[in-house]
Amino acid sequence: MKNFILILLITTTSATLAQVAHSGSWTEKSYEVEGKWKIIKKGEQYILRFDDDFDTKKAPDLKVFLSKLPANQVTAKNATKGTTLISELKKYHGKQEFVIPNGVSISDYKTLLIHCEQYEVLWSVASLK
Repeated sequence: MKNFILILLITTTSATLAQVAHSGSWTEKSYEVEGKWKIIKKGEQYILRFDDDFDTKKAPDLKVFLSKLPANQVTAKNATKGTTLISELKKYHGKQEFVIPNGVSISDYKTLLIHCEQYEVLWSVASLK
């Protein structure tokens, strides 16, 4: 009887590994936003993911921003000052992903926010941890 040895070699590269850089939940400012989110780093790219449980009220012009201000200092009046626009909100319920623009240094930011730019209504904020 012969013995066989099976060796399995698994290789990965940094481009295929995804690391969670930040994660959390939302703090209501004007409207409640439910669900968890995370910012993952995949290679040199950062991606913001809203989980399946994401849910918020429908509104025009809802956008997702990164802010350099702490969450407790962000208001409707200063919500877009010194921020980086990530994207318009794709949908009001469920999982979605947003690619954070290249060259954005996540460590420069303290807060993630959802803001209705057209009517200057700060929807909700989340501290980057």
